[in-house]
Amino acid sequence: MAIIIEEKTNGSGIITFLIWLAILGIIAASAYYVFFKKPELVEFNASSNFKNIQQLSKISINSDQLINNPQFQALKQYITVPSLESISINRPNPFLGF
Repeated sequence: MAIIIEEKTNGSGIITFLIWLAILGIIAASAYYVFFKKPELVEFNASSNFKNIQQLSKISINSDQLINNPQFQALKQYITVPSLESISINRPNPFLGF
């Protein structure tokens, strides 16, 4: 009389196959939506206020005329501009001993 020892299988082969099939389906769908599907374009209807903004964007400003304007020269400067000598460009190396 021979003793036969077999490994018990509980049908996990089909479940494992279905899980892998679902994972591959999700990866394939993700790749399709990321790389191949073209996004839908949103239609934009410009309002009348937007047309006024387009006119403002076409204005050219002459800087000489602005700087020589007496109203611009009458403005007061309340904040002092720092000089280049007072600005420290390089910081001291913290790893060097003092």
